[in-house]
Amino acid sequence: MEFNGLDEAGKALAEALKTNKTIAHLYLSCNRFDDETGIAFADALKINNTLAILDLSKNRLSGSTAKALGKALKANKGLRELNLSRNQVGDEGGKALAEALKTNKT
Repeated sequence: MEFNGLDEAGKALAEALKTNKTIAHLYLSCNRFDDETGIAFADALKINNTLAILDLSKNRLSGSTAKALGKALKANKGLRELNLSRNQVGDEGGKALAEALKTNKT
């Protein structure tokens, strides 16, 4: 679902991930997601342990999303790969993700 301009639909996808037990890989690069959508995915990752790969590269995500994802990764037990390349997560967002990696064992 790459290159589809799904910003508003992204929030609905994130909400659906909270109950989905089958999707293991989700590629959503280049969809113009903003931090509101990014944080919605972070909230879903706190609950969903089925998703193994999430690609959110080349969106409009900042440190706010990275911080939320960092918190989610501390609880998540399923995600194996998270791609945030070509976003603007910045130093603070990077630090939040690094901190999560200290406790995340997946």
